[in-house]
Amino acid sequence: MQLLVLKRGTFSGITASLLDAWKTGSPQDRLQLCDLDDGFLESPIAKLKALPELVKAGASQGVGKAARNYRQIVSRSRSNLVRLEQSVRDVLSGHSFDAALIMQTMIPMPHSSKPTFIYTDHTILANRYYPDGDAAIERWHAWLDAERETIQHAAIIFTMSRHVSDSLTEFYDVPKERVRCVGAGFNARQAQRIDGQERRAKNIIFVGLDWERKGGPQMVEAFARVRESHPDATLTIVGCEPNVSCRGVEVLGVVPIERVSELMAEACCFCMPSLREPFGLVYLEAMHAGLPVIALDLGAPRDFVSDGDTGFLVPPGDIAAMALAMEKLVANPERCAKMGAAARGRVSQEYTWAKTQSQMSQAIEEVVRDWPS
Repeated sequence: MQLLVLKRGTFSGITASLLDAWKTGSPQDRLQLCDLDDGFLESPIAKLKALPELVKAGASQGVGKAARNYRQIVSRSRSNLVRLEQSVRDVLSGHSFDAALIMQTMIPMPHSSKPTFIYTDHTILANRYYPDGDAAIERWHAWLDAERETIQHAAIIFTMSRHVSDSLTEFYDVPKERVRCVGAGFNARQAQRIDGQERRAKNIIFVGLDWERKGGPQMVEAFARVRESHPDATLTIVGCEPNVSCRGVEVLGVVPIERVSELMAEACCFCMPSLREPFGLVYLEAMHAGLPVIALDLGAPRDFVSDGDTGFLVPPGDIAAMALAMEKLVANPERCAKMGAAARGRVSQEYTWAKTQSQMSQAIEEVVRDWPS
């Protein structure tokens, strides 16, 4: 089978991991990879159109955060949607393939005589499940019609989590038989533990770039309450550099991926109470490192965090519940270790790229085999 894979950017390393698994699991398939962002976001016109939003974001959020959001700011413009549509047409006319696999729903896909498939961590309207979802939908409003069309043309939409599957049937009227939840794998390497190395029994770790969206302020507020009864508890913040004055908090900012694995190997638990998260591979990476996870009772974490078994799910906005979850772990190292082992066992068995690829490959082959010539 000749499989044309259309992507935009790195997709958090997901595309590379999935295709590596594909080469191992289905070596007979010929993969053609096209990155539609190659040169797309480097257009001088696109940059000029995005500049007012960039300046506005920089003034309100800080230049560093504005720069990180730059690709999204450019991507949302209507003019760039039109250019992307033409790029897709050029790709389709220039390649021979049996099926096309689109990575995420944000690639406009015109009708093709060959079956098309989608693998995605989110949809625009899945934002309705989050407290601040309406604002996110409005930001992507110009792309909504194109996303609907891409979804409607797909033979099967593969999702990473159940809430995204639900969004497709609830908000896009996709029949259930065309939606398959196939999960995902984890990307980070597990750190090799040093002889005699022990976990810091009361160290909580957070890893994320977008401090506000990932619930950082609420997490620190909850941690401050934990410090009242456990003054030796610590919190390590990785990936961003917020201004935090709470005692016991260490802010490391961006560190190499190997260092992230080492920090996870030293911590007792992972906390990222994200208010809006497409999936969150970092949750799986933390669980694979043997850490119980504290997350909000929203979105993807409901699939892999079993409350009281592999971690804790807390209601959005409930600082007291988040503090209690933290305290249950830092106050009881034995329970924490038991839950961490359960977390590692779950992701090792259920969340691997080999398993995801196998499910996708089998479904695609069945559709291609029966597709009318």
